[in-house]
Amino acid sequence: AEGRRGRAAMCSGGTLSILRSDSYADLSQYRDQHFRGTRYDQERLLRKSCTLYVGNLSFYTTEEQIHELFGKSGDIKKVIMGLDKVKKTACGFCFVEYPSAGPA
Repeated sequence: AEGRRGRAAMCSGGTLSILRSDSYADLSQYRDQHFRGTRYDQERLLRKSCTLYVGNLSFYTTEEQIHELFGKSGDIKKVIMGLDKVKKTACGFCFVEYPSAGPA
């Protein structure tokens, strides 16, 4: 696997596409604005991350659906669904954590 490349996942028509990029410009758009360290340190950590951010989800997307779709690229360690603070309902994003950076 190409474990040293930045990745973003897109779902279209029920299929999963993984976009890969070696470009710092492409990778930097995912940079945490509150990170305390150098851009180099942040890029290094991002490249070996085992966690994938998934956004623009329907509020009705379930954890089981996330497991079914993202499990196709490898074993999933855990899924963390973003929840509304007050209602405790899904709010359109999640994090998918893999045991290693390969599938992420």
